[in-house]
Amino acid sequence: MHVMKKNALKQIGMGSRKAGGVFLLAFSFSMATHAAPIDFESETPGSKPNGYSVPGHPWVVFSDTVGSDLVVGYFGSQGLGLLSLAVYSDWDGSKLRIDFLQPAESITLWYGNDDPWWASATDLAWLEVWNGATLLATLSQSMDLDDVMSQSISYSGSCFTTVFFWYGDSTGNPYTTNNTTGLSGLIEIVDNIEYTLCRPHTVPDGGATLGLLGFACAVVVAGRRLRLA
Repeated sequence: MHVMKKNALKQIGMGSRKAGGVFLLAFSFSMATHAAPIDFESETPGSKPNGYSVPGHPWVVFSDTVGSDLVVGYFGSQGLGLLSLAVYSDWDGSKLRIDFLQPAESITLWYGNDDPWWASATDLAWLEVWNGATLLATLSQSMDLDDVMSQSISYSGSCFTTVFFWYGDSTGNPYTTNNTTGLSGLIEIVDNIEYTLCRPHTVPDGGATLGLLGFACAVVVAGRRLRLA
């Protein structure tokens, strides 16, 4: 009898370790969807080609929609830290395109270079969100026109694969109002891009962890029953 209790306790300990291992795996799976922000600080300054990705974020791809004029550099208070990403030029009506090779469910990016001499009070910062060929959302907000990276724009909702960011007029036309020459463009400068990748299954936060943990506990209990029998 003493031996049976000892073996039972041993099996419980083994089961607890197994359940703990599965719980840690599930916890890691749940947290893996939240990526570190893209801040460009580890990058080499200079021009970047379309299809450019930052090390550590291979599933996030940056492109210029007109030409190939992406530049990582120091822009003072128009950016954050020492390096930010700019989309040149002022005149070509380009947008920043960000493709997610793994679908995402939220994004926040900070933007600057909202120069009051190159934009008017009616001009807006725009964010367009797509899932494949399906338009999910078109967001816009007023720029404070302080020529400083002091604002951000965000989306959170259905899973998406592509976003476009640009400065434009009140209708979304990718040109702003130059106070000297009239209609022109405005270079977008972005930084500190935060995003969350979609989970494989749509469940409430913690649902995947609890489901796996419940399954692990069921397996452990079943194993104990078999061994004790």
